[in-house]
Amino acid sequence: MIKLPGHVHVAPDTEQLFDDLGSALLGNAQRAVQERGVFHMALSGGGTPEPFYIRMVTDPKFRSFPWEQTHLWIVDERCVPEDHEKSNIKMIREAMTDHVPIKRSAVHPMPVLADDPAQIYEEELSIAFDGLDLPGVPRIDFILLGMGGDAHTASLFPESPALGIADRWIATNEGERVVPPPRVTMTYPLINHGREVVVLLVGTGKHATLKQIESQLAEDGPDINELPITGIDPSPNGGELAWYLDTGAATG
Repeated sequence: MIKLPGHVHVAPDTEQLFDDLGSALLGNAQRAVQERGVFHMALSGGGTPEPFYIRMVTDPKFRSFPWEQTHLWIVDERCVPEDHEKSNIKMIREAMTDHVPIKRSAVHPMPVLADDPAQIYEEELSIAFDGLDLPGVPRIDFILLGMGGDAHTASLFPESPALGIADRWIATNEGERVVPPPRVTMTYPLINHGREVVVLLVGTGKHATLKQIESQLAEDGPDINELPITGIDPSPNGGELAWYLDTGAATG
């Protein structure tokens, strides 16, 4: 079994993986609503989570999801219009939020075409979290991340400026190793304050990078500059990190 920080959950195929992750997400949401009256989740874009989002809408098992008490945030976004084919919010709306009773005002797209999208999104977060200001950090209940072959997560790419930001919740990010167009992304401080942070990976194409991460963490510890996902660690703030992998990602 691959050794990674936090909890590693391996399923034999994507159907079981999405079922297990959906059950975990549902339980997290129900606990949050019971304890705090609201559930905040942040979702990523990409081809891997899209069928999972559809599953959350179409599977009767998840009909009790508390959509009317949920706020949905975006982990990161390309600087493109909301109707662009590469827009994460476009995919999430079409796969999920257009089909569930979530309040329109509780879906929070990143204003990526504004002059200062990071500042605007931070203000929106602050309002939703009862006026919390920096240096305080919102505690999002559930954050779903992916990972690229270069070990980037969110839009925290290797050797990119946003990696070093410690005093903002949101940042713009671009540079030689940031896949164009420029991005707006959650930063380490915000992600690492999540109550539960989940990395969802499927397919044998992710295995080599996971082995590299395993080796790096075992031998030298995190290297956020070259392997940004090694900087994800909510445990010092009382959060939990979980990896949801199919057998392809886990064993190659």
